Amino acid sequence: MSSPYSATLTPGKALTIDVRSRRSERRIVVLALGGVAVSAILLSLPALLVVSAVVLFGFRSRGWLGGPDRVTAVSWLSDGRWILTGADRKNIPATLSADTRIGNGWLWLRWHTEREVRSMLLLKGDALPAEIRRLNARLRLEMGA
Repeated sequence: MSSPYSATLTPGKALTIDVRSRRSERRIVVLALGGVAVSAILLSLPALLVVSAVVLFGFRSRGWLGGPDRVTAVSWLSDGRWILTGADRKNIPATLSADTRIGNGWLWLRWHTEREVRSMLLLKGDALPAEIRRLNARLRLEMGA
């Protein structure tokens, strides 16, 4: 098997990216909780604890705060299929959603799995720069962006 940091695509192989260290998602969670706290203070909402718990539960259930549902690697197979690897090392077959967005240095990826829709934000520092560039270029070609 190739290195977890490889992002090469050869005929019959996959473009695999190690996405374990997605700091941007944790930063978004902190900003969201800060927004909830500021809103609760400004609006004098006594339910700050409940709202914060709901926000934390939502992010955790989507795998943005760790846990077994956290995606640790994404593989784009040469036949167009995707495999998401969870923290529990289970492979989840997925198809890329049309809701995926591509920018310069960032990717908002959305997949449909058998059970749910999964999302991931990739920014600089969340994976090796070469991996993000390769995935960005390949997605642009595939989606005609």
